[in-house]
Amino acid sequence: MADARSTPRGRPSRVVCLSVTAGALLLTAFVSVRWGAFAIGGSDSHCYAGQARMFAEGRVALAPPLVPPVPWPNAGATFAPSGFAPGPGPDGGSVPLCPAGLAVAMAAAARIAGDAAIFAVVPLMGLLAVWCTWLLGSRLAGPGAGAASALLLACSPTFLYQLVQPMSDVPAAALWTAALATALGPEARGRGTAARGVAAGLLTGAAIMMRPNLAPLAAIPLLLLWPSRAAALASAGGVAPGVVAVALLQAAVYGSPLRSGYGDLKQLFSLAYVPTNLVNYPAWLASAHTPVLALGAIAPLVAARRAVAWLLLAFVAGVFAAYLPYVPFTDWWYTRFLLPALPALVVLTVMVLERAARALPRRAAVAVLTVVVLASGGYWLARANALEVFRVKTLEQKYAELGRFAASRLPRNAIVLAAQPAGSVRFYARLPTLSWDAIDPAWLERVFAECRARGLVPYLAVEGWEAESFRSRFRGHSPAADLDWPPRAVIGNVIAVYDVADRARYLAGEQIPTERVVWKK
Repeated sequence: MADARSTPRGRPSRVVCLSVTAGALLLTAFVSVRWGAFAIGGSDSHCYAGQARMFAEGRVALAPPLVPPVPWPNAGATFAPSGFAPGPGPDGGSVPLCPAGLAVAMAAAARIAGDAAIFAVVPLMGLLAVWCTWLLGSRLAGPGAGAASALLLACSPTFLYQLVQPMSDVPAAALWTAALATALGPEARGRGTAARGVAAGLLTGAAIMMRPNLAPLAAIPLLLLWPSRAAALASAGGVAPGVVAVALLQAAVYGSPLRSGYGDLKQLFSLAYVPTNLVNYPAWLASAHTPVLALGAIAPLVAARRAVAWLLLAFVAGVFAAYLPYVPFTDWWYTRFLLPALPALVVLTVMVLERAARALPRRAAVAVLTVVVLASGGYWLARANALEVFRVKTLEQKYAELGRFAASRLPRNAIVLAAQPAGSVRFYARLPTLSWDAIDPAWLERVFAECRARGLVPYLAVEGWEAESFRSRFRGHSPAADLDWPPRAVIGNVIAVYDVADRARYLAGEQIPTERVVWKK
């Protein structure tokens, strides 16, 4: 991937580089459409989508499924579906666990084009992330580095895994990279204008709305603009609306600008977690991408614009540092927390590879760098496939099908007791739910009785991996604990939907038909 200076007049090389970047954009779009889940599945996706609908409807909390008071303890927790927690008010409403930035964008999309439009936000942000990686690489090290960086990002297992899910990781990466590229600007010496400073600040503020915990990193775009004090000052002013928006939204939803949906931060953050995460995150990144990304750490030593490279490396380190004291997880895909840093890290890595290749004759250097980038990208795609990135759509589709089944087959006076699938029932069917995993075991039968007394028909929706937890939780407290009667439906051979009243009918000898819901994968 030659940069513009390696050919006379530079124009043909730039055309090639833009073509490569266009290919990266096409790959991103293809993966989004072909393998995008476009479904409300677990806790995170319902947190964002449910919050978006909440905002679109002018509310700051989900309405309780039952009008309080109810007789059982811990009512607020039983009211909250997956991705939500009990709200601060006495009305039993539920508030989202996740920040509001992505939900605000989704709500705007929903107001314009309906609920289906919420699924367009992340793919569009994915395209923005790839394009801004091209801009960042081009402005730091030339169009060759920009094109290679864009292509590698589009092949990254971490990036692709989050690209196909309605979550905030890709939007956060896109907005932070856009802010860095805008702050860096096209000028060779980084001279900024006030207008560009405002633009960089607004993008930084939007990125903070996606991930408020990364707010201190707003200093990096400001420092990139520092050669022009007016641009840096304008950038600081541009950040302010995003910070104010976060404070106002958190005050409206959680009762205070200093509160969030994550609860007690002392349980989530501890220095004791640092050693574990210091091992896990680099190991997971290396497993998914090979250790090549570690080269980015030495980029400031070989960069032509060392001050800029140091600032980008500081941004990468800042993102890592923000999650080192965070509660440890056990799966590779939690590298998604580091996704805002990945475009900059890829750019720094490509810059090192390009500088190393310059030790060769010009044509050989171009050939070697091209082979390394294409081989790395191909390997990353193979790793993405091995890590089941392209199966997310299949794995998540069961939740959408459950929601559609509940909307079309269950009576409108149904209430569904569910844990993981509760969000999809709420979102697609707009039926009330109770979280069985928060119900005191001794109260399950009285919960059923209270629902019936209010004219509601109780159902259970239990995913396969949840069944044993349901049985062990309620065994000895409720006849329903053993799930020993035929379900009304089985969704994709995974989620069983039970009418609680069917158990008595079944034991009395009545046949209970089970509908098998399957779909083309």
